Amino acid sequence: MSNKKIKIGVVGAGHLGRHHIKHLSRHSKVEFVGVFDSNKTVLNNICSEFSVKALESLDQLISCCDAINIVTPTDTHFNIAKDFLNNKKDVLIEKPMTNTVEEAQELIDIAKKNNCIIQVGHIERFNPTINKLNGFIKNPHYIEIERLAPFQSRGTEVPVILDLMVHDIDIVLGMVASPIENIHASGAKMMSETIDLAHAHIKFKNGAVANLKSSRIAQNYVRKIRTYQSNLYSVTDLMIPQIEIYSLEESGIFSKNAINKKVHTAAGEKILHYEKFLPEKKDALLEEIDDFINSIEKRISPNVSGEDGKRALEIALEVENKIFLNE
Repeated sequence: MSNKKIKIGVVGAGHLGRHHIKHLSRHSKVEFVGVFDSNKTVLNNICSEFSVKALESLDQLISCCDAINIVTPTDTHFNIAKDFLNNKKDVLIEKPMTNTVEEAQELIDIAKKNNCIIQVGHIERFNPTINKLNGFIKNPHYIEIERLAPFQSRGTEVPVILDLMVHDIDIVLGMVASPIENIHASGAKMMSETIDLAHAHIKFKNGAVANLKSSRIAQNYVRKIRTYQSNLYSVTDLMIPQIEIYSLEESGIFSKNAINKKVHTAAGEKILHYEKFLPEKKDALLEEIDDFINSIEKRISPNVSGEDGKRALEIALEVENKIFLNE
């Protein structure tokens, strides 16, 4: 595309949609065309808050946009995205991409046919702490991720696997360059009609193992990642955020502030290097939107493609199915 501003709108004016509207309506490369939501009260309130246009229908939005951000309940993603893709509009779809893998593949096929871009909202791909951590990770043997949150009724139309754990599935898939060998999972319903607490054990064909724990019935927010690989152990707290690295090798990642200590190991005396890293803070959603805009301008694949979204969804649904089989 030229330097002309991209006409983008939003479908969905709820909790997360509000943040998309805020960023897009202020973006220097965007001509924000407006918002559609089936709840007229919510729609009018959000449009009044940000001084943006309320649209009467999806058809009206299709007629005036180049691209769309879909921030609606998961069971609506497929039909909305299909309408826009069939009208040759680029789409950013919040995670999870769709309800089923078959729906995800159909959207990918339509996008390919119409030369459209699909980006899926796996926002952790744009988290500077995750990106910093990935710079340290080389062939991890074991990954442990906890993502816990207090209960909220919002989002409970899907199980916690698709609500929260899908983020960590995407993180793990980015860390381990190997096909999955098998998955074991357990979980339970507590506060809603869908699974509220889940644990997944994922083994990869290269021997790596990931243990994921997700809950939306916790007392406090917890978002921690621990990784183990040859001579290096990391502990990441996404709530602070900070990364702690312990290594038996001087690999060039440490600064003069690192703590170095002699330790006795099975292989003899070694130097243990320790350092705490505090990644720069960025707005991950704005980074995600910038990536979508860049993909539209340059007609290139985004950092989180439809294929990426489909793969994370496929694993998440397998975890869910394993839990149902154990009930």
